[in-house]
Amino acid sequence: MASPDTESPKSVGSAGPPQGTATAGASGTAGGARSTGNGDPAAGPEVLDVPQDAPVAGAPEIPDTSGGPRTSEGPGGPGDSGDPGAPGGGKRPEGGGDDGGLWRNQDFLRLWTGQTLSQFGSQISYVAIPLIAVVTLGASATEMGVLGALVRLPMLGFLLFGVYIDRMRKRPVLIWSDLGRAAVLALVPLLYVMDSLTLGVLYAVVFVLSLLSVLFQVAYRSYFPSLVPLRHLGDGNGKLQLSESLAQTAGPGAAAALIKVVAAPLLIMIDVLSYLFSAIAILLIRKREEPPAPDDETAGSVHRAIWAGFRWVMDQPMIRPLAIASGLYSFFVMGAMQSIYVLFLLRGGPDLPVEWVGIVMATGGVGAILGATLSVRTMRRMGIGPTLLWSTVVGNCALLLVPFASGPVWVAAGMLGLSQFVVWASNQVFFVSNMTLVQSITPPHLQARVIGTIYSLGLIPAPLGALGAGLLGETLGLRPAILLAVIAGAILPILLLVFSPIPKVKEIPGT
Repeated sequence: MASPDTESPKSVGSAGPPQGTATAGASGTAGGARSTGNGDPAAGPEVLDVPQDAPVAGAPEIPDTSGGPRTSEGPGGPGDSGDPGAPGGGKRPEGGGDDGGLWRNQDFLRLWTGQTLSQFGSQISYVAIPLIAVVTLGASATEMGVLGALVRLPMLGFLLFGVYIDRMRKRPVLIWSDLGRAAVLALVPLLYVMDSLTLGVLYAVVFVLSLLSVLFQVAYRSYFPSLVPLRHLGDGNGKLQLSESLAQTAGPGAAAALIKVVAAPLLIMIDVLSYLFSAIAILLIRKREEPPAPDDETAGSVHRAIWAGFRWVMDQPMIRPLAIASGLYSFFVMGAMQSIYVLFLLRGGPDLPVEWVGIVMATGGVGAILGATLSVRTMRRMGIGPTLLWSTVVGNCALLLVPFASGPVWVAAGMLGLSQFVVWASNQVFFVSNMTLVQSITPPHLQARVIGTIYSLGLIPAPLGALGAGLLGETLGLRPAILLAVIAGAILPILLLVFSPIPKVKEIPGT
């Protein structure tokens, strides 16, 4: 499954299959941060990552000069005389790039280029920030825990940010979020050179960086579909996801090589420059963004606005099972399994040497690249609904290899590596299909709130699952605890999708 990771903080210290944005019960984390995004190292603190994997988006589209003003009947568009919250209600104006696909859509290419470089830059910070805390500032285990908590704390703002972003233009939010992240990160190398960098400053930097990243992610996924025609949503999502997978696979290795010749605080400047480049790329987008229409029903109440987004998610027969499955997956896999995954690998039965853990994790990155490459082709060949179902079945069943990994080291490592590979590959296929489905049926005036709702459902249960897994592991042992978490987290989401309308959906709604 995919999980809220996209511009969301990522756990640098956990290992396991990818933890992306939890949007449904599909292939996804088996105990580590994605990298939704993103093979993670086997040890370290939780630090900010900037994956672009969010489950939802969509915004009113204004025809640009490349495509001419044209509209197509599509879901969730403005101007419908019926129920604005119903899928397919209204017209969705289409963006440019029709003649040559997305390769001729200059606005999409600007966004894609900016985000690709930003992704690679963020992988530098992903490696550098924990090293700054431990090596440069001498942080203790408790202080590293505080650092990880400050990364996750702003994620509670997803629902609130969704309300306000639905009421404003998204592109200025993206630009100022990028500029803000560049400015706050630049404090690290600046204060390091001045010999004034402290752990307190690093805490503040990480917190503000995470806050701006959450803000960016909600606006980004709401803004993206305004740049492409509805029929190109899948292709666009696939390209963005491929960039993320490549960054998450190659970025940490590049950062590890650079850190041998450049001090970690100075290495942060690469990420600063990547945010500046992203802001410039978004600034150069030519399509004019109309202000959102006033929402008279919820304008005076934040509670009513949040409830409207949550109610819409739960009322939609194709979105509700994805959202509920995301909560289950978050609790059992992202939370319970992630919290004891590395301990299980080292002491719970497989008993891998530490160096083998990194090898196992590297297979996930290879799978992620393959999955992102094949995602659009799979969706076109099988249909969007069957792709969602079978990527969930294959990826979640691959998780079952984890609790049964045993025998000689090479056999156990092979089973775990195969699980990583399949889970990550399936995760990418699922994520692209899931995002495309949600984008195509969510009405523009609810886009950001739907993002916030699904992100929250994919994040809030994880800490509770982690606590339960720790207690269960001490009581029953690590292998039984992992087995129970996998069975519940893998099988329940599959059943939800099997008995939903999703497997019958062949075409993207509205195309």
